[in-house]
Amino acid sequence: MSIAVIRFSALGDIASALPYIRALREGPTLITSGMGAGLLQDEFPDIHVLKSKRIRDVFSLVCELRKQRFDHLIDLQNNDRSRLIRSLTSARAKISSKGMPGGVPNLDNFHRIMMPSGLLQEPDTSFTPKPCDYIVLNVASSSKWHAKRLPVAKWQQFAALLHDRYGLPFKLTGGADERDYVAEVAAQLPGECENVAGQTSLVELKLLLRNAFLVVSTDSAAMQLAAAEKTPTIGLFGCTNWVRARPFGPWSTVLYDKAVYPDDQPPPVSIETPGAYYDGIDLADGLTALAKFL
Repeated sequence: MSIAVIRFSALGDIASALPYIRALREGPTLITSGMGAGLLQDEFPDIHVLKSKRIRDVFSLVCELRKQRFDHLIDLQNNDRSRLIRSLTSARAKISSKGMPGGVPNLDNFHRIMMPSGLLQEPDTSFTPKPCDYIVLNVASSSKWHAKRLPVAKWQQFAALLHDRYGLPFKLTGGADERDYVAEVAAQLPGECENVAGQTSLVELKLLLRNAFLVVSTDSAAMQLAAAEKTPTIGLFGCTNWVRARPFGPWSTVLYDKAVYPDDQPPPVSIETPGAYYDGIDLADGLTALAKFL
């Protein structure tokens, strides 16, 4: 039985689907972006890459895919490009996210899409304690998403608590275009800090997050990937939807400022303007929620 899975979009969206792709009963062929291929190449040998959004590249990919007759094609993207690919690719059964409810965790929709097919096993939620070597602070998210950046004073507060409680060195992550910003934050934190922003491949970043004792992260690809690697993960939210983007696994939790969101309802749309979204977050709440994993 051959299965193909379509998942493009941002790196965090690809990482969020990873526990469910891993849980398919047969190893799938992946249809993804170049960035997705960089993230997944160490686990999935059969990857087809959509090189760009240009229509000629879409049709070139379709020509590649039509050489393989898949039994099942699972479209986890359901945008114009994936629908075109789905319609033109030979597959006995085609499954898509069309009609999935909004306002619920993306993880729940992955389950709704894939479980009725009989192709999905329950994702693995077993847990093995992590080595007590280092803590990852992903202080960045994207150079375009300044609204997701916490005040440096909050990172100082968080790092002081973590250093006092665990005494572990910090590794700070982010994109290559955020290295200077991450360095500015690292210089103001207590304890031993190493800035590795932009210095790892995606596979190396995956390994770094997998072996961390704890990851504290903005809403980002690093947050989703750390959770997919079954590392205790605290996601920090303020301007984006923590219900929809909740990271995977019982070893993950989310924090947001309940003075800003007293009804516990996330913003209906992502807010791009920087603001005081994080001042009331207490990292101790996240550590308490994950106590049995730490």
